[in-house]
Amino acid sequence: MKVKLAKTAGFCMGVKRAVELVLKKAGESPIPIFTLGPLIHNPQTVEFLKEQGVDIYDGSFEIPQESTVVIRSHGVPPDERQIVSELGVKLCDATCPKVARVQGLIKKASNDGELVIIIGNPEHAEVRGLLGYAKGRGFVVSDEVEIENIPSNGEVSVFGQTTINRKKYELFTDLIKTKFPQAKIFDTLCDSTSNRQAEIPELAEDVDAIIVIGGKNSGNTKRLYELGVETGKTTFWIETETELHKEDFVGMISVAVTAGASTPHWIVSRVVEKLEGFNEKHRPPWEWPKLKAFGYVVIQSNVLTGLSAALLGVSAVFLAAAKISPSIVLATGLFVMSMHTLYNLVDWQGLALVDPSKIRFFWGNRRLLSFFSAFSLLLAIPLAMLSGYLPFIMLCLGCVSALVFVSLKGMPRFLKNKGFGTWRSIPGAKDVLHASGWIYAAGLIPVLSVSTRFWLSALAILWVAVFSILRTILFSITDMETDRVLGRESVASIIGEKRAWLLTYFLMGIACALLILGLCLGIIKTVCAIEFIFLLYMIIIIIRFRRIGIYRGTWVEFAIDAGLLSSGILPLLMSLV
Repeated sequence: MKVKLAKTAGFCMGVKRAVELVLKKAGESPIPIFTLGPLIHNPQTVEFLKEQGVDIYDGSFEIPQESTVVIRSHGVPPDERQIVSELGVKLCDATCPKVARVQGLIKKASNDGELVIIIGNPEHAEVRGLLGYAKGRGFVVSDEVEIENIPSNGEVSVFGQTTINRKKYELFTDLIKTKFPQAKIFDTLCDSTSNRQAEIPELAEDVDAIIVIGGKNSGNTKRLYELGVETGKTTFWIETETELHKEDFVGMISVAVTAGASTPHWIVSRVVEKLEGFNEKHRPPWEWPKLKAFGYVVIQSNVLTGLSAALLGVSAVFLAAAKISPSIVLATGLFVMSMHTLYNLVDWQGLALVDPSKIRFFWGNRRLLSFFSAFSLLLAIPLAMLSGYLPFIMLCLGCVSALVFVSLKGMPRFLKNKGFGTWRSIPGAKDVLHASGWIYAAGLIPVLSVSTRFWLSALAILWVAVFSILRTILFSITDMETDRVLGRESVASIIGEKRAWLLTYFLMGIACALLILGLCLGIIKTVCAIEFIFLLYMIIIIIRFRRIGIYRGTWVEFAIDAGLLSSGILPLLMSLV
C-alpha cells in the first residue's frame, strides 16, 4: 500500500522543548521529578518519561521536598503555580513559549481593565491556565450561544487557544466583532497547528483513507481527525500501529498519514511501515515474515553496519589500485560492528526515544550482544596483524580509544571549565565521533595497510571520508528530533535541516568529481568507473528521502547502509575472480 506522509507530522517546537527540559533535568540530578499533570498529550511519550523517573503529580499525594516540579507545555494558572512553589520544591517551567506569550497578553489586558474572551475548549489544560491570567475578568466560549451571554460593557480583547481550528476561530471572532465592534482580536493560533490543519485537504487528494496518529486526550489531534472526516475520506484515529487492522483497508491502494504535535516520529515510522505491508496480493521477498525477522536482527545487531564499513574500505583499496586483503576487510567490519553495538548499549536514551523496539531488542539480548561485541574485537586484532604491524597497531589504538570513550564517566577538567559536563553537551560531538570513527576504520586502516602511491592513498581516504560524513549527515537528519529532546546538538540541528540536505548534495558532488577527475587524469584505473553505479544509487535515495521525508527506522537504516555496502561488492567479486 502506498503511504502519503504529512510533512508536518511529529513533535512541534513546544513539545520538543518540554521533553528536552525534563530529560535534561532527569539526567543532571538524581532528585525526584514530577510534572503537573501529563507533560504532553501522548501516553507513549509520558510512559517513556516515567521509565526515566519522571512521575505525574495530580495533588493526591505529598511531594518530597527538594523535588523538581515541571510545569507542563500547556501551562498552568498563576494561583496553581504559587501553591506548588510554596511546597519547597524547585520549579521548572516547560510552558510552550507560544502559550506563555498568550498568557502575557491576557495578563496585560486584564491589568488594563479589559474583558478577556478566550475561544477554546474550557476543559483543556491550556485554556484553564489562560483563564487564570484573566483574574476573574475572563470568559471562555466554545459555541455561538455562549457569545450572546457575555456582558457587553467595557473594552474587550479576544484570544484563542493556540491549537484551535483556524476556521472556527475566525468564525467566532466575526461573531464577537458583531457584538463588540471595538474588540481587539489577537491572532494567538500556533503556526505549527495551523500548518498541520491546512495540510489535511492536500493529503486527502488521491488517497482512499486518512490516518491520524496521536493521543486520544490531545485536542490538536482531535481537530486533525475532525478535518479528516470533513474531507469525506475514511478517517482513522489511532495512538500506535497496534490499532491498525488489515481487514479495515481491504481494497485500498493508498492512504495519507498525519500526526498530532505530541506524537513522536518513532510511532509515525512504525505506523507507516505497517501500512506499507497491507493489501499486497503477492508479497515481494522482502515482505516475507521470516526474511523480515532475519533482516531485522541483521540490521539491529549492527551486522549490516559492519559489512557496510568493510565494503566501503574495499572500495577505497580498489581505488588505490592495491590488492584487497580479506583479513583487513573482515577486521574492519568486526571493529565497526563492535563499536556501534557498544555505543548503542551506552546511548540507550537515544535508542529508546527513536525506536523503543530497538532498545527492547538490545536490552533483551544485551548479554549476548556484549559477548558478541567483545569477541568481535578480540577477533579483529589478530586479523589485522595478518596484514602487517601498521594496521595491527592502528586497530589496537582504535579499540583502546573506543573503550576509553565508552567507559568515560566524566569530562576532562578543561572541558568542564568551558561548561561541557558531558560529551553530549559538546555541539556536534556525536556526529564528529561517528564520522571520524568510520574514516579511521574504513579509510585509514585499509588504505595504509597496502603499499600504494601517495596521491592514490589520499584520493581513496578522501573517498571514504566523503561517504562517512554523508552517512553521518543523513542519520543526523533522521535523529534531529531525538537529539533536541536529549539536549544534544547535532550537525543537522546546528546548521538546519535545509542546509544539511544541501550538504548531502555537495558531498555527492565531491564524490562524483573525485571519480571523474581521477579517471580523466589517469590517477585511478578505468575499471574504477563501476563505482558510478554506487554513486547513482546514493543520489537516488538522497533525492527520494528528501522528497518523501526521512525518519529513523529499519527501512532507512537498510537503504543507507546497503548503499555503502554496494560500493565494495563489485570490486570484491572482481578480486576473487
